[in-house]
Amino acid sequence: MQETYVDIESRRTAALALWRYGHDYLKAAQALCEVNSVACNESQALYHLTAQGIEFALKSYLRARGVAPEDLSSRIGHSLLDALQEALARDLAPPPVEVVRAIQLIAPHHRDDQFHYLPASYGDFPALAPLLAAGTWILGEIAEEVVTDYFVYHGRGSATASGDMLRRLRADLEMTASKVTPLN
Repeated sequence: MQETYVDIESRRTAALALWRYGHDYLKAAQALCEVNSVACNESQALYHLTAQGIEFALKSYLRARGVAPEDLSSRIGHSLLDALQEALARDLAPPPVEVVRAIQLIAPHHRDDQFHYLPASYGDFPALAPLLAAGTWILGEIAEEVVTDYFVYHGRGSATASGDMLRRLRADLEMTASKVTPLN
């Protein structure tokens, strides 16, 4: 049986898919940071990647909490602060102050129409650790809810399959987080 556009779109915008997008963006930023020594005034791709990763992480939680993709697009857009406020209103655990500060730092630059340059002194290198830590904190906090959502709406697995998926997500996230300066 061939999948329809609705089926494909449903999987593409599922909480689990958004979780993986967020994780992939954060991994990409982290990996590039390890191998590139590029000053902020030469490239801000790392900031853009981390902001996108945080956005997908927050939207993953919101999808797991029943927010429709259309609402994410129309009401939240690319606003990290709106996504955070909506997530908190839907019972996301209060993030550590460092997570909130990191999101507040990058949010004005991550806009609906584009990523807007983050001012930096000539020769400064990106300070990604707080942003990566914020994104990985969110992903870690929401992993169980995202897996539960997947098996309720998309999976046909058992409790064992759900546990296995959660362990895999946490192991993948741990590989990324182990390379990030932890939050205090």
